[in-house]
Amino acid sequence: MKHGAKKLLVLTLIIAFLTPNLTYAKAQKGVDKFSKSSILIDQDTGRVLYEKTPDAKRPLASLSKMMTFLLAIEAIEKGEVKENDIITIDKSIASVRGSSYHLKEGEKVPLIELMKGLMIVSGNDAAVAISRHIGKDEKTFVQKMNAKCKEIGMVNTSFVNPNGLPIYDLQNPSKPPKENISTARDIAKLGKYMFDNYEKQVVAITNMQTYSNPQRGFCKNNTNSALMGILPEVDGIKTGYTGNAGYCLSFSMLVKEDENNEKQHRLIGVTLGANHKNKRLSAALGMLKYGKENFSTKKVMEQDRLIGKKYIKGIEELEVKLIADKELYAILGKDESLNSQITFKEINYPVKKGDVLGVIKYYTNTGEILGSVNIVSANDVDSASFKTKIKMIFAD
Repeated sequence: MKHGAKKLLVLTLIIAFLTPNLTYAKAQKGVDKFSKSSILIDQDTGRVLYEKTPDAKRPLASLSKMMTFLLAIEAIEKGEVKENDIITIDKSIASVRGSSYHLKEGEKVPLIELMKGLMIVSGNDAAVAISRHIGKDEKTFVQKMNAKCKEIGMVNTSFVNPNGLPIYDLQNPSKPPKENISTARDIAKLGKYMFDNYEKQVVAITNMQTYSNPQRGFCKNNTNSALMGILPEVDGIKTGYTGNAGYCLSFSMLVKEDENNEKQHRLIGVTLGANHKNKRLSAALGMLKYGKENFSTKKVMEQDRLIGKKYIKGIEELEVKLIADKELYAILGKDESLNSQITFKEINYPVKKGDVLGVIKYYTNTGEILGSVNIVSANDVDSASFKTKIKMIFAD
């Protein structure tokens, strides 16, 4: 580049994979008629495919146990506890009300079995036992829960206990209870974090249709068995219910590579506040159907693909080959097109292999950002001859 070398060069390329349409608003009508709040996202990209008042703060009920489960997994991964640690159940744990793993005073249970009881049968007692083992007491564990919220970016979430039970003031029974509060968007962020970092550990438990522990004489179906039975690709995550929260569910489903999808991907959804468990099920089914039928994954860039060449100060001997630093997939609606914008930096001598010299950003036809890849140098340009260095001095 000559006179414009000190300015950014912006080149917009239109890559039309699909025919553009005006909006998804009409297609979204009727997707979820039953939730007070809901959302559906693509795990890999984080793109929101559907939403309905996703930032309204609502009681969380047993979806709270997703965070308890995550902290248990992380404590095991960090070596702070072991999955086979034996936890002795005391009277206060055995007397926890609500949905139960039926723990008994004096019983000794491995941590991993408590984690199964937590997620598969929604044991409130298991949540308390786990929290005390990892945090040493519930208060410290709840602090860990809230700290993890900040780390993940769950900006509208606050926890008061590890299981989601409302906490009533017995001295003022008419006073509203303290409850775990969150939003559909925040819970989707939590689900994405869990699968991004611990997919194997999560699915090993949440994908169990039935949980049986012969040593305890315990056998019970997954609380999410209805959705899992209808859609075998569903492998999680957690149900919830209280009178204030209504029927809630965070769910996940794999969409396999096929003629419409160039890569397997996972959908993660949340429904909050339905007034019946069947309506909660219908909301989840509606969102998953919409996501699978209206969106597909496309590879938009291959790693190391040649983007082009640049010549420092226009000198042929100072050729820089430009390549993409990674592959990129985007999830696109069936009526969307993909646009890309390339921005180059000013390229100065010397250049090292791997130097970032630009970026390609990808957008939908409505301007929603889908992702980006860096443009990097594929070669070193750092050993110019004396003659070439003289050329550089006199080049514009």
